[in-house]
Amino acid sequence: MKHVTRRCISLTGISIFLLLTGCATIVKGPTQEVSFTSVPAGASVILDGRVLGQTPFTMLLKKKPGQAIVFEKQGYSPQHMTLTTRLDSWFWGNIVFGGVLGSVTDGFSGSVTEYSPSQYFITLSPVASGKTQPISKKAEAEKYIVTAYQNIVTELNSDTGEYVASLFTLLDIPTKDQPQAVAQIRDLSNQHASIPEFADQVTRLYLN
Repeated sequence: MKHVTRRCISLTGISIFLLLTGCATIVKGPTQEVSFTSVPAGASVILDGRVLGQTPFTMLLKKKPGQAIVFEKQGYSPQHMTLTTRLDSWFWGNIVFGGVLGSVTDGFSGSVTEYSPSQYFITLSPVASGKTQPISKKAEAEKYIVTAYQNIVTELNSDTGEYVASLFTLLDIPTKDQPQAVAQIRDLSNQHASIPEFADQVTRLYLN
């Protein structure tokens, strides 16, 4: 009987802990690892006037929706990018285990969101004679793959949709070759965990 009582107290303690602390906060916390890569390397990544580092680098960044960054390198045109976020899947655990209180906890801590993607790749355009040179087709396709990575991979593993269709257009893949391209690009996504590397391999395959 005492053993059962102790177990009930233990379970009650866990339930209270979940009620008082958001699930996403427990599991992932208010920060997330984010990677920045550029071509050429050595670009400064600036957030709110503060230099985060020079590419390539990875850092823990506080989760906050709507943040805008700038890639800057002497001799190249600055590039602006918004760090996209989505609702963290653990947020729904708060609804089940923590109710409104758990969700509010995550809201205050920033854990309710996550960066998606968590790897950002950009190709800088050199400035020549006061004019910005146009971005190459390969660089344009790589940028699209990196920024739309999660949606592209999701569609590759189900039915193709608008993201994969846009990718095929950028890669100049004719309709008759698209079923084979889906399989090839899916294989590349499984072989390369790094998003920039995956983008490079895809563009090398179809645009070189």
